[in-house]
Amino acid sequence: MTDRADLRMLVLDRETFQDLRRALPAATKDCLRETFGVSETTWVKLRDGRPVKRSTLDRLLDRYRRLSHGSQQSTARRQG
Repeated sequence: MTDRADLRMLVLDRETFQDLRRALPAATKDCLRETFGVSETTWVKLRDGRPVKRSTLDRLLDRYRRLSHGSQQSTARRQG
């Protein structure tokens, strides 16, 4: 049985997309999959402001937060 909340579609705001893009080493299908766990098709939908599944967006944003948090920690270590 599928949770109905997972079937909701959401659109990512432009500013958040730009933050994701800056964190992405390259916009290739391999890099998208390794970095954010999404397909190139999903990335194009996000770029174009089209809706994606909530579960997909949640997964991508979770990975982004972990990536951002890890970058901040390593920067602090270098500065400290």
